[in-house]
Amino acid sequence: MNHIIRLNLMKALGLESIAQEVATEGYFVKCIVNSSGAIFFPGTVQHRDVKRESVSYEDDYRGNALAATITPGKIDIRFHQNYPDDTVRSIFEELLGLPNLAWATSFTVRYQGRTLLG
Repeated sequence: MNHIIRLNLMKALGLESIAQEVATEGYFVKCIVNSSGAIFFPGTVQHRDVKRESVSYEDDYRGNALAATITPGKIDIRFHQNYPDDTVRSIFEELLGLPNLAWATSFTVRYQGRTLLG
C-alpha cells in the first residue's frame, strides 16, 4: 500500500504585521507569494517595496512573485505573465492549507477577476 505524505514547504511570513488589521471589520492587507512562500504586510505598503530572499514582486513581471490584496472573504491576485491559472490555484491551495492561515481558508481567490477557489 502506497502512502503519500505531502510536506508543506511553503512559509508564510509577516502575519504578525497584519494580525490587528485582520481582526477589524473592513480590513485591507496585501501579500506577495510564489511557490516557496508568502509575505503579508499592511495595505499601506506597496507590493514592490517588500523583498525577501526568494520572494520578490517587481513591476513589469520582472519579479518571481504574485501580488495580492486581501479583504474580508476575498483574495484578489494581480496578473503575472509567468503564472497560468493552474499554477496560481495550486499555490493558493497550498498557502490556504497552512495552519496559520486558517482565518482565510474559506476566502474566494480571484485571479484577474476569475474565481479560482471558493
